Amino acid sequence: RRTDHGLPVHSFQSLLDDLGTLCLNTVSMPSNPAYSFDQPTQPTPLQAKAFDLLGVSP
Repeated sequence: RRTDHGLPVHSFQSLLDDLGTLCLNTVSMPSNPAYSFDQPTQPTPLQAKAFDLLGVSP
């Protein structure tokens, strides 16, 4: 089944499982391992819509 926006319908648990795939990666360059930065993954359209409906930013 799909929502009016074309996104798959989820149960609460399956939505939490889907949202749980977002992560924050720490990236460092081999040429300068002392320098690192955090790079978040991009949310899927479903995750972006869920965060938008909740009024929070991933």
